[in-house]
Amino acid sequence: MNDHADEMADIDLVIGNPSAPDRKPLQHIETIMLVAHSEDATDRWPIAAPGNPALVKLRETPKSAGGGVRWGEKMDAARAHAAALHLRQSVRGKRILLFDDVFTTGATFHTVGKLLTEAGAAEVRGLVLARVPFGS
Repeated sequence: MNDHADEMADIDLVIGNPSAPDRKPLQHIETIMLVAHSEDATDRWPIAAPGNPALVKLRETPKSAGGGVRWGEKMDAARAHAAALHLRQSVRGKRILLFDDVFTTGATFHTVGKLLTEAGAAEVRGLVLARVPFGS
């Protein structure tokens, strides 16, 4: 975020695309958000407080990753993921930066972004740690 401060200037809220509550060995997105929030000692970035996340996942859903998963299955899994999410604060009129670990097809970003815009978000942008190579 520091390296792209100009692109972050109008972001109102940074949230993670949540993991299932019983994900093992850990809830990786939540852990990354906790570390990011802790490292932002000056509160420069509007990272959702880890103890009070804006978006939570209420239950486990089918996996969308892995070899041999077809597009239709990925979309079904992405829809199930979005349906299992609960928004704990208003996003009305806010520009959201949605963080996730891996971008494969965009299906999950699409469905979660749609959920946020339907809840009133003015805009949803994405930030990922890794991109699966095209054709994988």
